[in-house]
Amino acid sequence: MSYSCSMAQAGVQLKPHLNSEELKRRYRQCRAAKEARRWHALWLISEGASAEQAAKTVGLAPSWVRTVAARYNRQGPDSIIDGHRRNPGGGKKRLTMIQQQQLLKALEGRPPGGGLWSGPKVAVWIQQQTGKKAHPQLGWEYLRRLGKSAQTPRRRHTNAASETERQAYKKSSIAKSKA
Repeated sequence: MSYSCSMAQAGVQLKPHLNSEELKRRYRQCRAAKEARRWHALWLISEGASAEQAAKTVGLAPSWVRTVAARYNRQGPDSIIDGHRRNPGGGKKRLTMIQQQQLLKALEGRPPGGGLWSGPKVAVWIQQQTGKKAHPQLGWEYLRRLGKSAQTPRRRHTNAASETERQAYKKSSIAKSKA
C-alpha cells in the first residue's frame, strides 16, 4: 500500500522510536486486535499516510489515530500496548478486598428491597459502601469478579398452564398410566 503524501503533508509525524519496518513487524505479529490496529495505523503514518487515511484503513476515528500517535511520540512503543492487558477492568478497583468480602457475604442473602441480586442492585450496594456514584455496569463487573451471575427469575411462557391446570394434567397422566 503506497500513499502519495509525505509525512510533512500528513500533519502527523512520528518520533523515530522505531523505524517503519519495525512498526510493520509489530503490527503483523501482534495478536491483540486493538493493539494491532494501533501498530497498523502507526506503520501507515510512518509510510506517509495521513491520520485520516490511516484511520480509514484500520477502522478507527482520525482523532483516535492522532491521539495514539501523540502518545507514541511522548511515551514510546510501550504506550501502544493495550492497557486492558496490564489492568483488566480499568483503573483502580472501587472496592477494597475487605469490601469485596462484605459484598460476597451480602450476595448470600436477599438484597435490600427484596427480589434478586442484579447489576443495578450491586451498584447501589457499592454506592452505599463507598459514597461514590456506581453505574449498573460496575455492579455487573463485581458480580462477575466474585464468581456470581445476575440473578433473574426465569420468564414464564405466556401460554403456560396455571397451577390447577398442571395438577389436573398430573392426575390425568397418572390415571392413564395405570390403565
